[in-house]
Amino acid sequence: MTNRFVKLKIVFSLVLAIVGYFLGIVADATHDVKPDFFYVACVGKIFLFLIAVPLAYSAGKDIRKESNTDGVPGLRFMRWIMYGVALIHFSLFFNWSLIAAGNSRLPDGQITIDAAMFFIASMFMIAEAWNSYKSKDYTSQLARTSI
Repeated sequence: MTNRFVKLKIVFSLVLAIVGYFLGIVADATHDVKPDFFYVACVGKIFLFLIAVPLAYSAGKDIRKESNTDGVPGLRFMRWIMYGVALIHFSLFFNWSLIAAGNSRLPDGQITIDAAMFFIASMFMIAEAWNSYKSKDYTSQLARTSI
């Protein structure tokens, strides 16, 4: 995998995560006023995060495989936990009446909280991939100077 392609994966994942986060804010702001726009923004948010997080994971995996390192397993572990919690939280939007004793209206801020959880999961994975990328560059520079 070329360095340029891996960098492109990381940057594209970052852009998708930022746009997904802002779509979550827009969806939360419009869920009472414009239901059609709310559904488009909410589906767009989940779609972007479902692409961004695995894309960052793929970039980090390529870097770790190429440089034969472990990376930062703690960040990957926390990312999987946050990603799983965010997916469960998002799936509860469709059955909110199970939680809220029959009230099917989502409370204000729940969509933004979900977007923030997805965003944090994305940032953990991007940070791990970027850290692996930078440490790979650093070790290759050390190898060149020692020769």
